[in-house]
This record gives sequence, C-alpha cells and structure tokens, in this order.
Amino acid sequence: MLSWYRNRIEEHGLSAATQLLVRVVWTRSFVLLSNRFLAATVECPCCNWTGRRFFDYIEVGYSVPNAACPNCDSHSRQRALSLWLRNEFRLGEKKGVALVLAPERSLDPLWNGATHLRVIRIDIEPARGVDLLGDVMRLPLAERSVDLIWCHHVLEQVPDDQLAMREMYRLLSSSGVLVISAGMDATEETREFGFSDK
Repeated sequence: MLSWYRNRIEEHGLSAATQLLVRVVWTRSFVLLSNRFLAATVECPCCNWTGRRFFDYIEVGYSVPNAACPNCDSHSRQRALSLWLRNEFRLGEKKGVALVLAPERSLDPLWNGATHLRVIRIDIEPARGVDLLGDVMRLPLAERSVDLIWCHHVLEQVPDDQLAMREMYRLLSSSGVLVISAGMDATEETREFGFSDK
C-alpha cells in the first residue's frame, strides 16, 4: 500500500493522496469487518473466495462500489471472463500450447487448472511471474507453434496494434484460436464483432 500511496502523491499531490488513503483504509476496514461477522452474499469465481462484499475500488475523482475481490483482487471483468473461460469456452478441455499475454493474477487458478494445456505466460515486465519476457509486437516463439492465444487488454496499450496482430497470427497453428478483448473508448458499450474472416 505504501508504493500505491507514493504513486498517488506523485500523480495528485500530498493532500489528495492522503484523503484518498483515508477513504481506502476506512472502507476496507468496514468491508473486512462485514466479511468477518456477516453472512456471505458474494463469491469470486476466480479464487472461490466467499464473503459479505468485495472491496470498493476508490481513486481520485471516482469510485466503484463492491468491485475488487479481497483475496485475488479480481474485478467484475476478470470474474466474468473466468466464468466464460470455464463454462462457455471450456478451457479445461483445451489441448496444446497456450500463450497468455500480460497474465492477470486473478485468472491464474484457471490457467493452472487447464491440465491439457502447456501454458506460456509472457509480458514485458518480469514482476508478473511470467515464463518469457517479450513484446507482443516481437514475440520470441516459432511460427505456427501456439494453439491458443489469450490477449486481454493488451492491444490498446501497444504502439502498433496491427503489427501485434500480425505477430499473433504468425504464431497460431492452422487450427489455433485467438481470443482478444480490447478497450476501445470511454463509453461503457460493448460491441461484438462476430467471427473472424481468417
């Protein structure tokens, strides 16, 4: 929490960061007490934690109530993806090599449970517990060597998303599957694009 506080001081100044810290500590204390003494009403599908409520996500200028799992820090999008990967996509039944770009800790139990997949986690940051360091625009793997690529909220953060797409296509086996989700704009609308024309 100390490094988080230092970052907020750099971004917003001492006064705003301190006010934010007080709000976060107060609401988290309330949630921890609620989870300890009141009956469980929520469950996290990522880590199977149960409790009364999730932590609020609080930043300068906005907050999202009941947002972050106290155990794995998953948010609603990770929890929804976890359910989709398990129930609809049937990740546990997939076979071959899976490349997970910028892995999220909250989805680790799901990837670890996919026993028929050899999961390779890759990121530009070593702190995420990855197997390979690499950039999505220059992936250090052989052509057609991957059966599944998971690219969640990565493309909107790279300088050349078209180069990244070509690179992922280069790695996919002939029957490979590419799963992409990307933030597009500030609206809350989700747009579905159907099937690829590969």
